[in-house]
Amino acid sequence: MRTLHTALGDRIAERAELLVAQLTSPDPATRYDAIAMAEDLPGSLPRPVLARLLDLLPDDWAAACMIKRGFSGWRGGHFTVAAEDTALLLDTLADHMATLRTTHGPDVWATDNPLVRSAYQEAVMNLADHRDPRALPDIIRALETRVDDWRVLYAVDGYPQAADRLVPLLADGLRRIDPHRPDVPIPAGLYLSRLADLKDPIAIRVITDTLAWASRHQSWTVVTSALDALATFGPAARTAHAQIRPLTNAPDDTVRAAAQAVLDALTGDKATVPARSTAEHSLGQHPPY
Repeated sequence: MRTLHTALGDRIAERAELLVAQLTSPDPATRYDAIAMAEDLPGSLPRPVLARLLDLLPDDWAAACMIKRGFSGWRGGHFTVAAEDTALLLDTLADHMATLRTTHGPDVWATDNPLVRSAYQEAVMNLADHRDPRALPDIIRALETRVDDWRVLYAVDGYPQAADRLVPLLADGLRRIDPHRPDVPIPAGLYLSRLADLKDPIAIRVITDTLAWASRHQSWTVVTSALDALATFGPAARTAHAQIRPLTNAPDDTVRAAAQAVLDALTGDKATVPARSTAEHSLGQHPPY
């Protein structure tokens, strides 16, 4: 079948018809092979092919494979969906998630079934890639339970409307950080950058509290990340001035530079855009939304 697809080349209509036939085959192997072949189809998925792919979602293996490899922005999915078909994709994924919750219970994000867990989490992150509010309950639940919470951290900046719920959860994550091992299991810098990206003033107190304990322990990577986060708030972060000023004389060069950048941002003397701490990238950076 792959040879036939190769022979058809850019005859997309014919290849689409062939894929629809494969995806509706009673033979599971034929259907699963068609998922991989659909990834090779150039351009946006034709609507009939997309619809048939989405029809496979009740199959746990197909769902896990297809969502992860095909639609996942996190993993660099191979399927391109036309703008006019995005709503179809998101609605179908949301319906699939609802079905899984009905079948496996409300904590399906953390279910022991690896296929279901993978399919569900990838569906949530697909919705989050589009800032879809239907992903928010699972994002909050993951942060509350701390089950694979590192994944949803990359999505929280898409939900500034929920900052009043998200900021306390991020603060709780920061409180669990060991100042002597600030990059495990989740880098403090990742929490701090997410707080900055939410752009809600209620995050300033959390960041300054983190700056205080990190300074006491001379955890300079965390101090730098906290300073970078404060700089994004500009003059709104003036309440932290007394904590920032002494850091311009810190023994760490990076901290001194970051502290001066924040002071410039607080006074508006310079248009400062701080460079994010490398701690944020220790787990890999999620693609921009």
